[in-house]
Amino acid sequence: KAAAAAFLELARERDAGAGLLGTLGLDPVGRRARTGEGPDVDDVVPTATAVSSEFPRVRAVVVDALPVHGAGASDAQELGFSLAAGVAYLRALTGAALDLATAAGLLEFRYAATAEQFPTIAKLRAARRLWSRVTEASGQPLPQFQHAVCSPSMLTRRDVHGNLLRGTVACFAAGVGGADAVTVAPFDAAVGEPDTFSRRIARNTQSLLVQE
Repeated sequence: KAAAAAFLELARERDAGAGLLGTLGLDPVGRRARTGEGPDVDDVVPTATAVSSEFPRVRAVVVDALPVHGAGASDAQELGFSLAAGVAYLRALTGAALDLATAAGLLEFRYAATAEQFPTIAKLRAARRLWSRVTEASGQPLPQFQHAVCSPSMLTRRDVHGNLLRGTVACFAAGVGGADAVTVAPFDAAVGEPDTFSRRIARNTQSLLVQE
């Protein structure tokens, strides 16, 4: 939260305004899932309301399903967690007098993309349909902004170059599944801090797949 406040203050100093694009990453629900402690859901409200009025292209809140994925959740459980967390944030934001469309637009949904190509594609497509149904029940069907992240738990520490294949398949599945943003992990991420080469390969994986 402090980092988000500092970032927004810098954006104001530079008069970024409506041109600023990005995600602040506020996620007390995900933090509690990871660590067992953290602030209440309402903690996101002050920053989110400020963002909605000053920086309309910035998403303040992340609905991060990776903690439950990393704990061994199935695809269905990952979807269920994300919907429950998304509804909790939606209630907090609309309770602070934001309209439904504005509140939903402040959310980024983060899902794990794995080397299981077709289940990943299906999960991302199902997530959008489910969220549309949730928002329809709330007043109007709205889209879901998705960020697919290559699953950390699928990476091996032995023969790390095999992770190149896993990352490529996961990235492809995320793109075909319709993710708005994709993060590919460097192939050596499981054994320590990635080096320059592995980071470049991770970036180029996306560029190559986009061209293909």
